[in-house]
Amino acid sequence: MATAGSGLGQLGLWLHLRGRRGDGPALPAIPAGTGPALAIHTSADALRAEPQILGRLSRARPGLRLVRLSVQGPDDPGDDPALVSQVLDRARPRAVLLLGTDLPPALIAAAVARQIPVILAEFRLTGNDLGWGLHARMRRQLLSQMRAVMVCDATSLDLARRMGLGAGDLAMTGPVSEIREPLRCSETERASMAQQMNGRHAWFAASLPPAEEQAILSAHQAALRRSHRALLIIAPDDPRRIDGLARDIEACGLTVARRSEDEDFGDEIQVLLTDGPTEMGLWYRLAPVSFMGGTLSGDADAMRHPFEPAALGSAIVHGPQAGPHATEWQQLTGAHAVRQVRTADDLAQAVTELTQPETIATLASNAWMVSTGGADVAIRIADRVIAALDPVESPAP
Repeated sequence: MATAGSGLGQLGLWLHLRGRRGDGPALPAIPAGTGPALAIHTSADALRAEPQILGRLSRARPGLRLVRLSVQGPDDPGDDPALVSQVLDRARPRAVLLLGTDLPPALIAAAVARQIPVILAEFRLTGNDLGWGLHARMRRQLLSQMRAVMVCDATSLDLARRMGLGAGDLAMTGPVSEIREPLRCSETERASMAQQMNGRHAWFAASLPPAEEQAILSAHQAALRRSHRALLIIAPDDPRRIDGLARDIEACGLTVARRSEDEDFGDEIQVLLTDGPTEMGLWYRLAPVSFMGGTLSGDADAMRHPFEPAALGSAIVHGPQAGPHATEWQQLTGAHAVRQVRTADDLAQAVTELTQPETIATLASNAWMVSTGGADVAIRIADRVIAALDPVESPAP
């Protein structure tokens, strides 16, 4: 994909660089040692992906020296021609890895001039990148210098192809999603609770805020009309709401048992009220379907990470509000791994529909693959970087 010579658009590069202010960032640390060096530049949108990729690289190449060009406030070291030249000449990296959507022009130009391969990963494009303004033209020129480009989604892949980037050096990996350890629970407790449930269809309202309580209770009443043994498990976002919520449940004509009182829940119990956001790993394991609290009303304080139920095999229902987990919801939606609802009526319909084991299993399986797939993407990126670090020598004629 990279071409020799200047195709960087010197005028555009100069105009970009002259906008820098202040004294610029400090020279990054260059690790001592005899192992190969890799220069790394990470954009703000790829900070969560960086630890997984660097961890994989360090495990694959224990002697690898990582030279990190980190953004310091308003100053990006990749925009400083003198600094990147000094770094590349001192560290003599075998490759440069760019993570995220920023394309630091000085770093790319200096690497290409020294014939250092540049690998771009965790990259996304938008329709604006096809424009003819100075910024868009410059980005296309910079992209043409890459040894390899790994994009996060199908839209970016299509745009990259329309830009004419070489198919041999272009790949869609998907994003490096955050890897979270599955929430734990007592296996003895899980087995005992599962025996008490006795095969009942159960669904779980996780971290439920007051604004969504009525919608959840109405949805459960609809579920009971379809399956009279259905069980709703509620973990309120605030444990102080337990007693008041129990009264509200009973006022709706539903029978309730409270976990805090160690009350039994036989078939006559329709709602199990837990003691708040504890034992979440237990309830995700026991309930085939989980509704993620806060996503219907937009209560960000109540929202929990969607990979929690995904990692434990519970099919996910959620509202239209993503809160702090927009990226994760986007990944799950793209993989057909969740059921989104917009209103209380939608929620009631979704809960009544999600009683078929095959439907639940498909959603849960897709969500599990997304929640654990970040490791595979990190491996693909690391393997491509390692290939650039260790080029195969051409056989002698």
